[in-house]
Amino acid sequence: MEDIRLSYHVFVDFDGTITKEDVGYRFFKLFAEGRAESIVQKYRRGEASAIECLQTECDIYNENPSPISKVNDFIDSREITEGFGEFIDYCKSAGYKLTVLSAGFDFYIKRILARLDLDGVEVYATPTRVENNMLYPEFIYYDESVCPRCVDCKGEKIRRLLAADDISVFIGDGHSDNHAAEQADIVFAKSFLAEYLDSKKIKYFPFNNFHDIIKSFRRELDTRG
Repeated sequence: MEDIRLSYHVFVDFDGTITKEDVGYRFFKLFAEGRAESIVQKYRRGEASAIECLQTECDIYNENPSPISKVNDFIDSREITEGFGEFIDYCKSAGYKLTVLSAGFDFYIKRILARLDLDGVEVYATPTRVENNMLYPEFIYYDESVCPRCVDCKGEKIRRLLAADDISVFIGDGHSDNHAAEQADIVFAKSFLAEYLDSKKIKYFPFNNFHDIIKSFRRELDTRG
């Protein structure tokens, strides 16, 4: 039987997936001196919405904001997960569309992607005004009628952005990825997301880095006989 080339739309989380660590979490842990930790834990336990968490983090940070030079130095020092650049090239060569879906802030996400010459990648993240070193998030994607928990529901984004003939692939690691993983046709997961999917008995491909994901695509996903 002739192999059939499949058409995938790949959706990728940013914090802890494209980057080695959760940049937003580390940012507030450092620059807000841990004072936002309680709201983060409430969010992780399902006791606070994403908007409550993100807004509170910014409010606490804004009480004593850091110079933008220190903020940029922090952002520029964040490490990228191994193989991400190769994975971008792989998707381009295969003709797979790639979209970044993040619950984090665009002020650090876009800077990191631009540093990698990836500022042309389609990105959905929380727009953030930076004025007088302070952060003002703009929750333009929030729709309580669609999803009261998420600041920009990744599951809803996949439903809206996926073309009729495409197969959705989601790659993620965190609490904000649950709805995306439930919506996607194929999931790559690690960390908190893998634990969640295990609890729901939802199948996924485990991964540590993007080299693992490329291997899985070549071995199991690129063609179907």
